[in-house]
Amino acid sequence: MQTLKTPELYELEYLFECEAKLSDESVPWQYTSVSFQVVRESLKAEFELEEASRSGQLRLYFETNEIVKIYLENIKCVHIKRQDNLECLILEFDNENFVLPLELQTKPIIKTTWGTSLDLWR
Repeated sequence: MQTLKTPELYELEYLFECEAKLSDESVPWQYTSVSFQVVRESLKAEFELEEASRSGQLRLYFETNEIVKIYLENIKCVHIKRQDNLECLILEFDNENFVLPLELQTKPIIKTTWGTSLDLWR
């Protein structure tokens, strides 16, 4: 069983500029579902992570309308990238999933990048 590598909880809270919401306050965050959200102008991103099961969800909203909902599985690594005024959450997945890392930019604007790897076609 692989373990998921993640930043510390306070680092995720700093990235999303909010306190984490735990689905069960009596359990350490690594063993329950933890969620965060960030709002920039009319866009909102909600990220949920279940470290123990290496899964999560990403939802994007325009105003109050959900425009994207992505279920994430087989996450192997979560890390934060900071460069100048840019901040991103980066999720890497098991190689056999044939997907590129998902990047969720939280600063200065909300933006996401993701896709399949070229290995899928070989």
